[in-house]
Amino acid sequence: MRKIIKPEVAYWGNKEWLSIMKNILCARVCQGKAIPKLQLSLEQEYPDSQVILLNSARAGLVLSLQVFQRYKPEKREVLIPEFICDSVPSTIKDCGLIPVYVPVKADLNLDVALLDHFCNYNTLAVILPHMYAKPADIIQAEAIVKAKGVYLIDDAAQVAGIKLNGKALGSFGDVGILSFAQAKTIVTGVRASGGVLFINNKRLMPALSVMEKNLPESAGRVAALGHFLLAYKWQGFAKALDYYWQRLRVKFTGKAIGNFYFPVTRISNLDADIALAQFESLPTRIALSKRLIKHYQKKMKHVKDYSLVQCDTDDLYLTRLIIQSKKMVPEKLAAQLQQGGIITKFVYGSGSKAFDGSVTSGLLELPLQNLSFQQLDRVINTLKYHSQKES
Repeated sequence: MRKIIKPEVAYWGNKEWLSIMKNILCARVCQGKAIPKLQLSLEQEYPDSQVILLNSARAGLVLSLQVFQRYKPEKREVLIPEFICDSVPSTIKDCGLIPVYVPVKADLNLDVALLDHFCNYNTLAVILPHMYAKPADIIQAEAIVKAKGVYLIDDAAQVAGIKLNGKALGSFGDVGILSFAQAKTIVTGVRASGGVLFINNKRLMPALSVMEKNLPESAGRVAALGHFLLAYKWQGFAKALDYYWQRLRVKFTGKAIGNFYFPVTRISNLDADIALAQFESLPTRIALSKRLIKHYQKKMKHVKDYSLVQCDTDDLYLTRLIIQSKKMVPEKLAAQLQQGGIITKFVYGSGSKAFDGSVTSGLLELPLQNLSFQQLDRVINTLKYHSQKES
């Protein structure tokens, strides 16, 4: 029986697993030496930024938007790309603000050229993510929003370790954020498993530093790790086991599963230690991912009706690979690939609807990380087969 090929949510080696065992067995889940060690490492990588370690990137958004509101309480709108994780607009709404959607380009990044038109007297901030580690036009965005008197959040949640013109993404704008959640560049788990807020605008440091001092410790990380391993890392039978485990927890404790991202807390030592191991292996993982993407680019040129929307340059690193199916409905394509033992994922929002000519339609996520070239060829050949079958 052929091995199932699926998108990898966490590319872990021995050091990540040793970190988990060490922190749990030595009762260092909440506090320990990994937190200051990660702090120092990030301060060296981002020398022009003040580093705040948090339980999630979402927490960084909350703190940033709260401080922006203090300085400009009359402004209520936050500009974001139309193609984005649901957590971003929901966080904006939780802060009592209004998300405003800006069209994206073919590579799924916000069309920065439109910011001049969308910014108005009511615009508080722009959140500019680098989708799937593909750098957005952050330098151009900085110039536009600065002239408009609007705050800029460099959303590098998916792109730790990537630089633009020698400067690390996350260190542009007024603040920057990183996420350590599943399917990112650095993965420590899910459900508030860690993130970073970079303060790049020195005028914001006093207010955000006060907020940082009052943050509580992270809690419940062992249970969250168990959920991540069962439902995301291992999947299959383990995912079903996690489902029933969660239901039993609710039944016997009488407590519904709450919002794991509130309150905003500090990062746990467990998550910080896993993050350190992930940062250590990052250069190797980036190099491997680049080789896999180059292989995809070369072989997909001969496959009709599909395009790799992000791959417009060479020597490209991505955390996830998105295909645009212009003929077959992504839901049908996903089902056919699954029959061949290839698991895909639907993308944000309605992006996996039938292709309608727009850049945010017909999209499907293909497996990428931690694959062999033989597995890649199997994915590509299967796509080619279904393309010819549909013709």
